[in-house]
This record gives sequence, structure tokens and C-alpha cells, in this order.
Amino acid sequence: MTGPVGLLIWELMAGFDPAALWSLFADIWRGGRSGTGIGAGAMMRNSMILALGVAVVKCTISLLAAYALVFFRLPRSGLIYGVILVPMFFPIETRILPTFAVTSDLGLLNSYAGMILPITASGLGVLVFHQFLRQVPGELIEAAQLDGAGPLRVLFDIILPLSLPMMMALFAILFVLGWNQYVWPIMITTTSQDHDTLVRGMAYAGFGGQAGMALALLSLLPPALVVIVLQRWLMRGLTTGIH
Repeated sequence: MTGPVGLLIWELMAGFDPAALWSLFADIWRGGRSGTGIGAGAMMRNSMILALGVAVVKCTISLLAAYALVFFRLPRSGLIYGVILVPMFFPIETRILPTFAVTSDLGLLNSYAGMILPITASGLGVLVFHQFLRQVPGELIEAAQLDGAGPLRVLFDIILPLSLPMMMALFAILFVLGWNQYVWPIMITTTSQDHDTLVRGMAYAGFGGQAGMALALLSLLPPALVVIVLQRWLMRGLTTGIH
């Protein structure tokens, strides 16, 4: 095995017997050698909550917003769509302090909601779903409406099945982006180590030490598993449309 992952595993394995290696991971899992106040198990849980929260919330909100913009006769829908996309064109450095101020005013510091919700407030998902749903034939929706289907039935019976490949592809991408968040969780958890993520734990432990490398190896597993499991959906969602 070559590359950074192979080098990482080699460094961990070099000079260790299985018992010592197991002891290293067990201590890190409990927080004994990680250099933080919590163990790798708790940090992995926090990372999982952050990644799943970002992916699920953003996919859900983005699909609903795109569905409304494409299939409902909203006044000034083009303007609304443009306003949603505007934050994408600003560097993150110009948005992070105002976002922190708003999050603090809402009382969301040191909370999972504060870690998740501000990250989901961007137009990337809406852009993806908007362009995708514009490919849905209008005759299909009109036929469903003539059969008596309301907006919710159209959404669940037609839009969701058609959007599933794109949704799974976007879910995988957003999960990895949420999992790798570093700066925002540090800013939002100002006084609480109970919300530290694995990425934060790696900085605590030091990237050159055994504990840091072990945490780095643990942090690779969930994103890799998600990408492997959703690989088929990822390729379909990114390379195919509705014909």
C-alpha cells in the first residue's frame, strides 16, 4: 500500500506488536493519550453528528427550496434564487465573523445546532437541485396534478425518486465536507471540550506523534466508508441526468 494512508499505517505498525497497538487505540478511545479532555470515541460521535447533520439538513432544505423555485409560481422567483446563491460568491473569511455574531446572539454557542446550522446556510445544494429539477418534464407534473396529486404527493411520489441519485451524491459530498470542518467547530465551541471533533483532536494530540497518527487513521474511516457505500449513487448523480 502506497501513499499517505499507507505511510500512516506503516508508521503506526512499525515497532509495535498487536497488543501494544491495541493498547494505543484503546487508550486513545478513552482519552488517555489523545491530549484532550475527551476520548476518541466521544470525538468520533461529535464528528458523526456534525457530518450527518450538515448532510441531512442541507439536502432536505435544498431539495425543498429547489422544488418550490422550479414548480411553484412564486413571485420574483429568479430574484429569490439569486439571493440564495449570493453568499457563494463571498470568501468565507468575509462571512465567518458575522455568522459567529448571529449564532452567538441566537444562543447557539457550545451546541450541536450552532455547529451544524450555519454551515448549511449556503446555496450549493439549491444550485445543484435547481439545475437538476429543471430537467424534469413539465408534462409529468401536470399529468400528476390532473390525477389529483397535490404538491406533497408530487414531491414524494415523483420528485424524490427521480432525485435520489443526485441526493445521494450530494449527501456523500456534504458528509465529507461536514466531517472535515475544523475552523468553525473551534470558533463555535468556545468554552466546551465536550463538542470537540476528531479533526480538532488531531491538532491537540500533534500530527507527528503516535496519538495524532492514530486519530488521523480513525478520522479516515467514516468518510471512506460513506464514499464506498454510496459510490454507485455518487457516479450516477454526478454523471447522469433525466432523459
